[in-house]
This record gives sequence, C-alpha cells and structure tokens, in this order.
Amino acid sequence: MKNRAEIEVRESGANWTLGSAEGVMYVAPEPDPHGARVWFFTRLGGVSEPPFDSLNISTKVPDDPDAVVENRARIRAAMDGRDSAWVRQVAGDGVVQVSEAGLAGEADALVTDGEGFSLTVAIADCVPVALVGGEAGRVGMVHSGWRGTIAEISGKAVQKMGEETVRAYIGPCIRQCCYEVSEELAGKFAERFGPGVVEGRYLSLPDAIRRNLEEVGVEEVHDLGLCTGCRTDLFFSHRKQGPDTGRNLAAVARLS
Repeated sequence: MKNRAEIEVRESGANWTLGSAEGVMYVAPEPDPHGARVWFFTRLGGVSEPPFDSLNISTKVPDDPDAVVENRARIRAAMDGRDSAWVRQVAGDGVVQVSEAGLAGEADALVTDGEGFSLTVAIADCVPVALVGGEAGRVGMVHSGWRGTIAEISGKAVQKMGEETVRAYIGPCIRQCCYEVSEELAGKFAERFGPGVVEGRYLSLPDAIRRNLEEVGVEEVHDLGLCTGCRTDLFFSHRKQGPDTGRNLAAVARLS
C-alpha cells in the first residue's frame, strides 16, 4: 500500500511528497515552504481498530479514547514535539487569531504569527487549506466544507493574516468526481463561482476555494489533487464510509 500511495501522490504534482515520521504517514509540500511546515496526515500509522483504522484523531466518534490519545501523541512526535492550537469546528466562516497552543473557541480557521506550535483542523472530506505568509511569516489553517466555502472562509482567513503575499496549499478532500449535491446547492455555487466549479450536480470545492483565494490576491495556490472519496486507503471519508469513520489531521506551523 505504501508504494502505491507514493506513486500516486508524486503523479499529482511535483510540489508534493509522501513522508513518514514516528510511524505515521503524511503528505507535504516539497520542498517545505520558506518559514513554515505543512502536514496533511493520512490514516496510516496509528493504533485504532476498524472502522477507525488506524490514525483517527477525533474523540467525537466512538473510537477507543486511549487509541486516540496514542494517535495524537504519534502525530505530535512527527511534528517535532509541537503542541497544537485547534478550534471546535462548527462548519461556519469564523476565523480566530491565536497566540498559543490549546483550544481557541468555536471557529473553522486559525491564523497566527506565533512560533513553537501548530495550527490544526480535523477532516474527513471537507477541505483543509494551509496558508503561509510572506514577509511577516504568519500562517493559517482552514477547515472548509460547503458552508464555509460559499461563505468565503479561505479568503477571510487570508485577509485576517494581513500579509502582502500568501501561498495556499489545498490538501486531501472530497472532489468533484465523488461529490454530488442537491440541484439547489449546485446552482448557488455555479452562480457565485462561475463555470467549472459545478458539472451537473457534481461540485468541486477546491476550484471554488481557488477562485476565492485569487479574489483576495493569492497568486500561488498548490492543490494536492487527492480525493478522500477515491482514496479511502489513505484518508477517512464520511461520505463514502458513513458516520463511523475517523478524522485526519491537517497542520501548519511557523518555524523560528
């Protein structure tokens, strides 16, 4: 499985590589962006039993709590011992500025100019978007489902960062091939974001997010291109596997 995953990740773009640390596997930009690290962790390398096998990080699903603790510890070690800041995700457009690790309230995006900790979100089909600033070196992490996407949460996070230039990295998520929505929702996205974002009733959240990022001046957007629905061997997918599935972790950290 590892070799197959590595080939397909490399085929999706020269800017990405499959890596491993402390036994867990992740996909990351290669080379690492200046002044930051980005990790999109796979479901591989943890201790949870099916259907949460094996690197589930969520306590909101009926996984063994001790397994989740161990999985989180492995991810923390893979991130060089960094603690994390996170939010209680509510599928909205809230963006919070954080200065330290720990729970930062209810929101779906975090930004910081702090060092020594990571910003994290949990995903199982929604789109993780890592943001890396230029001169000031601020970073951001976004959890963008359809509600957050149409509410322009990625663009709002970029504006909250207040950077002259920002690079964006779109991670593993449900893609147009696997994401059929209602006719009404498809129409709303087509009206807001234009051609190509919707084909029939199949919605491309990454394309909508890219257009929103371009609207706020982001010129460099890198998209991993992997679909959580197609690649349940690598990632959890709520749509394909139902509610009894785990959550992957996406993270970004500013380097000192």
